[in-house]
Amino acid sequence: MSNRDKIVSIIAPKLEELGCFLVDIKLNPAINKYEVFIDSMEGITIEACMKVSRFLEAQIDLDDSFPEQYSLDVSSPGMENPFKVAEQYAKNIGKTVEVVLNSGVKKEGILKSADGEILKLEVHIPPPKKGMKPKIEDAEFEMADIKSTKKKISF
Repeated sequence: MSNRDKIVSIIAPKLEELGCFLVDIKLNPAINKYEVFIDSMEGITIEACMKVSRFLEAQIDLDDSFPEQYSLDVSSPGMENPFKVAEQYAKNIGKTVEVVLNSGVKKEGILKSADGEILKLEVHIPPPKKGMKPKIEDAEFEMADIKSTKKKISF
Protein backbone atom coordinates (compact mmCIF):
# COMPACT_ATOMS: atom_id res chain seq x y z
CA MET A 1 0.00 0.00 0.00
CA SER A 2 1.36 3.42 -0.96
CA ASN A 3 1.85 6.17 1.62
CA ARG A 4 -0.98 8.09 -0.08
CA ASP A 5 -3.35 5.15 0.36
CA LYS A 6 -2.21 4.74 3.96
CA ILE A 7 -2.93 8.40 4.71
CA VAL A 8 -6.40 8.06 3.15
CA SER A 9 -7.23 5.03 5.30
CA ILE A 10 -5.71 6.54 8.45
CA ILE A 11 -7.69 9.80 8.32
CA ALA A 12 -11.00 8.44 6.99
CA PRO A 13 -12.53 7.78 10.44
CA LYS A 14 -11.30 11.13 11.82
CA LEU A 15 -12.75 13.02 8.87
CA GLU A 16 -16.07 11.24 9.32
CA GLU A 17 -16.05 12.05 13.05
CA LEU A 18 -15.47 15.75 12.28
CA GLY A 19 -18.00 15.89 9.41
CA CYS A 20 -15.24 16.63 6.89
CA PHE A 21 -14.21 15.16 3.55
CA LEU A 22 -10.87 14.62 1.83
CA VAL A 23 -10.22 16.84 -1.19
CA ASP A 24 -6.66 15.94 -2.14
CA ILE A 25 -3.30 14.69 -0.93
CA LYS A 26 -0.03 15.90 -2.42
CA LEU A 27 3.14 13.97 -1.68
CA ASN A 28 6.66 15.14 -2.32
CA PRO A 29 8.80 12.07 -1.55
CA ALA A 30 12.04 13.89 -2.41
CA ILE A 31 11.65 16.06 0.70
CA ASN A 32 9.23 13.82 2.67
CA LYS A 33 6.44 16.39 2.53
CA TYR A 34 2.77 15.47 2.89
CA GLU A 35 0.03 18.00 2.13
CA VAL A 36 -3.54 17.01 3.00
CA PHE A 37 -6.47 19.15 1.88
CA ILE A 38 -9.80 18.76 3.68
CA ASP A 39 -13.15 20.55 3.67
CA SER A 40 -16.69 20.29 5.01
CA MET A 41 -20.08 21.40 3.75
CA GLU A 42 -20.03 24.26 6.30
CA GLY A 43 -16.44 25.25 5.53
CA ILE A 44 -13.29 24.07 7.24
CA THR A 45 -11.96 25.47 10.50
CA ILE A 46 -8.42 25.78 11.77
CA GLU A 47 -9.43 23.58 14.70
CA ALA A 48 -10.53 20.76 12.37
CA CYS A 49 -7.25 21.00 10.45
CA MET A 50 -5.30 20.85 13.71
CA LYS A 51 -7.25 17.79 14.94
CA VAL A 52 -6.68 15.92 11.68
CA SER A 53 -3.01 16.94 11.64
CA ARG A 54 -2.38 15.75 15.20
CA PHE A 55 -4.27 12.52 14.61
CA LEU A 56 -2.41 11.79 11.36
CA GLU A 57 0.97 12.72 12.84
CA ALA A 58 0.47 10.31 15.76
CA GLN A 59 -0.38 7.49 13.35
CA ILE A 60 2.49 8.22 10.96
CA ASP A 61 4.93 8.24 13.86
CA LEU A 62 3.86 4.67 14.69
CA ASP A 63 4.25 3.41 11.11
CA ASP A 64 7.80 2.38 10.16
CA SER A 65 7.05 2.64 6.42
CA PHE A 66 6.99 6.45 6.73
CA PRO A 67 10.31 8.30 7.03
CA GLU A 68 11.40 9.42 10.50
CA GLN A 69 11.71 13.05 9.38
CA TYR A 70 8.81 14.51 7.40
CA SER A 71 6.73 17.65 6.95
CA LEU A 72 2.93 17.50 7.28
CA ASP A 73 0.46 20.24 6.34
CA VAL A 74 -3.31 19.86 6.73
CA SER A 75 -5.36 22.74 5.33
CA SER A 76 -8.38 23.80 3.32
CA PRO A 77 -8.15 23.35 -0.45
CA GLY A 78 -8.22 27.12 -0.95
CA MET A 79 -10.90 29.09 -2.74
CA GLU A 80 -8.78 29.72 -5.82
CA ASN A 81 -8.14 26.04 -6.59
CA PRO A 82 -10.29 23.95 -8.96
CA PHE A 83 -12.80 21.49 -7.52
CA LYS A 84 -11.42 17.98 -7.15
CA VAL A 85 -14.24 15.95 -5.56
CA ALA A 86 -18.04 15.67 -5.88
CA GLU A 87 -18.56 17.12 -2.41
CA GLN A 88 -17.05 20.43 -3.55
CA TYR A 89 -19.63 20.67 -6.33
CA ALA A 90 -22.45 19.85 -3.87
CA LYS A 91 -21.16 22.44 -1.41
CA ASN A 92 -21.25 25.15 -4.08
CA ILE A 93 -24.75 24.62 -5.51
CA GLY A 94 -26.33 28.05 -5.87
CA LYS A 95 -22.98 29.83 -5.99
CA THR A 96 -21.27 31.45 -8.98
CA VAL A 97 -18.59 29.30 -10.59
CA GLU A 98 -16.25 29.53 -13.54
CA VAL A 99 -16.08 26.48 -15.76
CA VAL A 100 -13.20 26.02 -18.20
CA LEU A 101 -13.89 23.51 -20.93
CA ASN A 102 -11.22 21.28 -22.47
CA SER A 103 -11.59 23.44 -25.61
CA GLY A 104 -10.46 26.50 -23.60
CA VAL A 105 -13.91 28.14 -23.58
CA LYS A 106 -14.83 29.72 -20.22
CA LYS A 107 -18.38 29.88 -18.87
CA GLU A 108 -19.51 31.65 -15.73
CA GLY A 109 -22.81 31.05 -14.00
CA ILE A 110 -24.70 29.85 -10.97
CA LEU A 111 -24.09 26.17 -10.30
CA LYS A 112 -27.48 24.44 -10.40
CA SER A 113 -26.34 20.81 -10.21
CA ALA A 114 -23.50 18.40 -10.86
CA ASP A 115 -24.22 14.68 -10.74
CA GLY A 116 -20.83 13.32 -11.78
CA GLU A 117 -21.81 13.20 -15.46
CA ILE A 118 -23.56 16.50 -16.19
CA LEU A 119 -22.94 19.97 -14.76
CA LYS A 120 -25.78 22.50 -15.05
CA LEU A 121 -25.30 26.27 -14.90
CA GLU A 122 -27.62 29.25 -14.95
CA VAL A 123 -25.79 31.73 -17.17
CA HIS A 124 -26.61 35.46 -17.05
CA ILE A 125 -25.94 37.13 -20.39
CA PRO A 126 -25.39 40.91 -20.16
CA PRO A 127 -28.11 42.96 -21.87
CA PRO A 128 -27.35 44.71 -25.18
CA LYS A 129 -28.42 48.05 -23.74
CA LYS A 130 -28.02 49.61 -20.32
CA GLY A 131 -31.17 49.45 -18.20
CA MET A 132 -32.35 46.18 -19.78
CA LYS A 133 -32.48 42.96 -17.78
CA PRO A 134 -29.85 40.32 -18.45
CA LYS A 135 -30.94 37.26 -20.38
CA ILE A 136 -30.84 34.04 -18.35
CA GLU A 137 -29.97 30.76 -20.04
CA ASP A 138 -29.49 27.25 -18.72
CA ALA A 139 -26.32 25.53 -19.87
CA GLU A 140 -25.31 21.89 -19.52
CA PHE A 141 -21.84 20.44 -19.84
CA GLU A 142 -20.61 16.88 -19.72
CA MET A 143 -18.12 16.49 -16.88
CA ALA A 144 -15.74 14.77 -19.33
CA ASP A 145 -15.62 18.03 -21.35
CA ILE A 146 -14.68 20.15 -18.32
CA LYS A 147 -11.04 20.96 -17.64
CA SER A 148 -11.71 22.78 -14.35
CA THR A 149 -14.42 24.33 -12.19
CA LYS A 150 -13.67 27.02 -9.61
CA LYS A 151 -15.80 29.07 -7.27
CA LYS A 152 -15.96 32.63 -8.57
CA ILE A 153 -14.90 35.09 -5.92
CA SER A 154 -16.43 38.54 -6.18
CA PHE A 155 -15.99 41.51 -3.90
